[in-house]
Amino acid sequence: MVRKFAGTLELNALRDAQKSTQGKVVSYKKILDLPKILTRPAPSITEGGHRRRARFLRTALFTGVCVFPILQYTSDPVQGIPFYSVLAIYSAVVYLLSGTTHLRLASAMTLICAACIPLVTITIYPSWTRGMLAFQMLTWPVLTVLLATQLISIKKQSLLVGGLFIALIIVSISHPGIYVVDAIESIAVFIAIAILLMFTSWNQDYYVTGLEKSNRNLDARHKELEIYTSLLRHDLSNDVQMILGGIELSQMSDGEPKQAAFLESTYAAAQRMRSLLHIFSLSEAEMDSDIVTVIEKIGKRAEIAFKGMLVSVNVSNDVRQHSPKYGRLVALAFENLLRNSAQHAGNDPSVEITISKTGESLEVTFGDDGPGIEPTIRENLFERGVSTGPEGKGLGLYLAKKIIESENGSIDLFTTGKPGCCFLIKLPYDNNR
Repeated sequence: MVRKFAGTLELNALRDAQKSTQGKVVSYKKILDLPKILTRPAPSITEGGHRRRARFLRTALFTGVCVFPILQYTSDPVQGIPFYSVLAIYSAVVYLLSGTTHLRLASAMTLICAACIPLVTITIYPSWTRGMLAFQMLTWPVLTVLLATQLISIKKQSLLVGGLFIALIIVSISHPGIYVVDAIESIAVFIAIAILLMFTSWNQDYYVTGLEKSNRNLDARHKELEIYTSLLRHDLSNDVQMILGGIELSQMSDGEPKQAAFLESTYAAAQRMRSLLHIFSLSEAEMDSDIVTVIEKIGKRAEIAFKGMLVSVNVSNDVRQHSPKYGRLVALAFENLLRNSAQHAGNDPSVEITISKTGESLEVTFGDDGPGIEPTIRENLFERGVSTGPEGKGLGLYLAKKIIESENGSIDLFTTGKPGCCFLIKLPYDNNR
């Protein structure tokens, strides 16, 4: 009994110790997270570069709020004016502003204040020694440039440094208690440091921008790779089935004309497979065909591959003269749409493709004269696994939508009042692509 009671006491003591330890860990974590909380940007600022600048600015301002009161009590009063106390209050106001979406305004207010501090201080002191003047001309101006390298562009940094240089020269010449030779020497050192800081900032921005661009390209290639995998399964599977079917029919056929037609269709399907594999091996520089040429080529190829299909392509004059180019997958999106019409639009389907420009968009209407889309699947038409026919796998339209969206475009089912199925495809129009 006594042992059981003692064991219970030990267990309770152990639990209390664990709770105490967990409480201390939580407290330490809160303390360590405090700097992040105090310098956290506004939630609406989501872009990586803007968040970095916002956090840097909030950190600098919070540091100023803490340091300026100390300087007020440790430094001699500037002509009896509570100079650093005013700066502490100003920094606190701008710090609160920097926690909102007004990041540019807070940055401008911070840089203007930092640039004015040495000018005001030098002006109101009656006389300066060489050492004091050098300290004043190197600390605040250099800090101003350091802030500028993290908050504004290199062009604006150059304007700020030039303005500070001219202002320091004017103040030094007009101040009776300053030897101009001493001032020029300090200003020259400041300019040298400022140029070094600006070059470092430019070099950093150059590589950061390049890294961000590489990450975007890597993400785009990853998405393309996912689509390639689905396309290989979908497109090549369909074409292989067509080739096998064509060969079987040609073997069963008695008449040579029919045999020739079957073989011609089979050959066109094989050509499609070869072109698909060729597309995967092309570099970006080799993908130089404009959208009009691409659509006209796949239309002619579809007429051969799918006997009885008639494809007409109508192009407006402005698009014909300045036809934009898109990624290597866009051609495959139209291949899938044509195959979808061949499989589900009945015998001898007719497809009409109209290409025009509306505002900043290239619009392509793709319509056939088939039975159209059943109302039950209209809303989910572009989802994976949704098919317009009993033998479909539900990947063709899904992949077409993914490809168009990868080019920042859109594809929607379009109602024209005529029989058949019609799609409206919109792509960003840029003839410099």
